[in-house]
Amino acid sequence: MFSRSHIVSLAAAIVLAGSVWAQPQGPPGASGQTPPTGSASGVPRNTPGDPGVAPQDQQMDPYIVDKDFVRNVAESSATEMQLGKLAQEKASSDAVKELGKQMVEAHALTSQQLRQAASALNIQVSAEPPRKAKKAEDKLAKLSGIEFDRAYAKLAADEQKQAVKQFEREAKSGKVPGVKDFAAKNLSAEQERQKQAEELASARTGTAARQGR
Repeated sequence: MFSRSHIVSLAAAIVLAGSVWAQPQGPPGASGQTPPTGSASGVPRNTPGDPGVAPQDQQMDPYIVDKDFVRNVAESSATEMQLGKLAQEKASSDAVKELGKQMVEAHALTSQQLRQAASALNIQVSAEPPRKAKKAEDKLAKLSGIEFDRAYAKLAADEQKQAVKQFEREAKSGKVPGVKDFAAKNLSAEQERQKQAEELASARTGTAARQGR
């Protein structure tokens, strides 16, 4: 048999436990601890436009679009610079040489700005050209004259096409204001370089076809 004092004490304990359980639970990190990189929130610290720690049940990194944009465009820019330098050396057409020069200058600036964005997002981007750039360079190095001009212009056009898609996606769906604004402001310039490369590739293809008759 429980005594009256035991029953009163048990009731008080249940009430106290119930009041503690009923308190709202804060989001991850509310205790002052920051979730590690790669956790369910995946939110980098000190990120421009960071709306706060993501809910615990949010499985996807809220900044995945921004991070993909920075990584992919950094890789594309490194490729364009590598091939642009080769075009300035080997192209037979002044127009193709000029395109190569423009690609190097434009993407050098883009790469510098992307490194700043990568730092803000706590991600790393390599300044070295990717493997695909080396493969493309080796392929182009074996060509000369109109064949080189045509192949380079087509590669440049294809690379710009992919870059434009990345800029469009970021401008529409980016979460970090600074990165999203960068994409929106530079989208038209990327589109113009794509158009220029495509027109040059088409012209070089036409010239090669006439010479082959």
